[in-house]
Amino acid sequence: MSTLQRAKLADAQQIGTSAGALYDNAGSTTTLVTGLTLFNGNTTTETVKIYVVPASGGALGTAVLANQIMEIPLTTLETLFVEFPFGITLTLTHDSIQASTTTASKVTALVHGDKLA
Repeated sequence: MSTLQRAKLADAQQIGTSAGALYDNAGSTTTLVTGLTLFNGNTTTETVKIYVVPASGGALGTAVLANQIMEIPLTTLETLFVEFPFGITLTLTHDSIQASTTTASKVTALVHGDKLA
């Protein structure tokens, strides 16, 4: 029987102006993403867009309005923990959590969750 185990999903990383993967699900892995920590290190408000993107033909899919799940304004030096109460389950290789923001390299993100073991 498989169980969920806490795991390091990804290193903290800065978000770009074009959507990019915060977490890209590995092959033969089921991941439950339970939340994100976001920090705005800029001197102005940043708007962060979060996407849950399905794999596309075995490759990383594209973040579009149809898979955007939130848009969050973060004020200067604000830290926000976004919790997904039931978790977001990623099952296919390259299912992903992606994000973009107003100004590149100003918002740092950390992905939290569990892997099925």
